[in-house]
Amino acid sequence: MAHRLYDMFMFEASQETWEAALALLHPSPGEQVLDAGTGTGRLAIALGDQVGDAGKVFGVDISPAMLRQARRQVARTPISDRIELRLGDVRALPFADGSLDGAVVSLVLELLPPEGTSAALAELRRVVRPGGRIVLAALAEEMPYGRTLSFYLVLRSIFRLAALGRPLALRKLATQAGLLARISMRRDLLRLPIDILLCEVPKTAD
Repeated sequence: MAHRLYDMFMFEASQETWEAALALLHPSPGEQVLDAGTGTGRLAIALGDQVGDAGKVFGVDISPAMLRQARRQVARTPISDRIELRLGDVRALPFADGSLDGAVVSLVLELLPPEGTSAALAELRRVVRPGGRIVLAALAEEMPYGRTLSFYLVLRSIFRLAALGRPLALRKLATQAGLLARISMRRDLLRLPIDILLCEVPKTAD
């Protein structure tokens, strides 16, 4: 039941974030891309439209219930052969080094503990080829905190409300992971600030 409620509630609320992430990643026909933390598969389907018949989208999620819903969603589309869904953890991705052209992880990193966020970024860098793109979208650590974010953090501390996790300094974290931060956007999700950041995997070792 939770995955169905998530799909109904979050699909419309997250639309602007997903559209911005898609615009930044901008996969080309024939590319192989990853939707890490695919949830119910909506973003994976949108990516499938862009990679064309020769491309492939891999959707990975840690929740079997979310993946079951995603498989139902994908099966209803005419592009189901372009999308492969796998059970997995963004902190230990089931892909070979440099095997993907790009990846997007939307509204997932902030749900992880700090060491988990670092591990996830390291994994994304590992599986995306040098010169490939990674788009990160997460709850923003804006300074000073706005009224809505401040209120959210108070509620989170009192009631352990972690639906969007903790705010992240996304550009700093990406740089620490060895990614090259290129373009950033800001969007709102339920009046909370969301940073969307396009990164590039370095072509040579630093």
